[in-house]
Amino acid sequence: MRIGRYEIRGLLGRGGMGAVYKAAMPVTGRIVALKVLRPAEIMEDLMGEDSLREMFFNEASAMASISHPNVAAVLDVGGGIEGEDGNPVPPHFTMEYFCGNLGVLMGETYEVERESRKLGVETSLSIARGMINGLDRLHYEGIIHRDVKPFNVMLAEDQGGPGTVKLIDFGLSKLRGERTAHHKGMVVGSPYYAAPEQEADPESADERSDLYSVGVTLYRMVTGRLPNEKTDGKDTPPISAVHSDLDQGWDDFFTTALARDPAARFPDGLAMLAAMDQLEARWREQRD
Repeated sequence: MRIGRYEIRGLLGRGGMGAVYKAAMPVTGRIVALKVLRPAEIMEDLMGEDSLREMFFNEASAMASISHPNVAAVLDVGGGIEGEDGNPVPPHFTMEYFCGNLGVLMGETYEVERESRKLGVETSLSIARGMINGLDRLHYEGIIHRDVKPFNVMLAEDQGGPGTVKLIDFGLSKLRGERTAHHKGMVVGSPYYAAPEQEADPESADERSDLYSVGVTLYRMVTGRLPNEKTDGKDTPPISAVHSDLDQGWDDFFTTALARDPAARFPDGLAMLAAMDQLEARWREQRD
């Protein structure tokens, strides 16, 4: 099977906007991730073909404009012209291909509320730092991701660690101050990970909304559970009560990171990183 110039090696994932394939580039044979616009029928009915096409190429443009170790690079963009078989080629773009994925590493399933794998404090902090560093670069450019979750965090292979974080999937991103086209009542973001204000009004999402999603992800990496999740009718206890290695400082950190009011959260990625550095320093001291 071929799409345009690319030989398809397998399906990596499928969503409402289209599909992502493992593919080989022409001539060099380099393996890449090929994202193709093939929206679900309901998405076409809600958004319209032209709007979806615009969103798709906006995603490619946003990713291509960023050069950062923690953001996946876009290598090529195409579509619309006839392929070798004479048929039109669907809109597509290629990204760096990575084997690792945080959602897979955590063992998260489509039943998101089920308990997932704990990654340990050191690994969890390392991955969260990579996420924040990548987001900080996006935020500097005025780009709000709006769909930060484990399955949108790829992990490039490296030595002696979980892998270098590579943020992907900017399909729901927006420029700061931009009003994006979406169907009234349409939720932008992923349940459990999206900030409360983003679920209520997607256009209100800002840098703090992305950082809220990092907070949810970090909490889950450390505990294997979602924050604020009710079990047997009871609220999730403070993290220090379920993880003997963590103290009251971690409770305070997550109180800020997961505050419902954006004004009560960390104002930016650098502030959140500084708080994480203090947590890790104290954790290492207590561990030693």
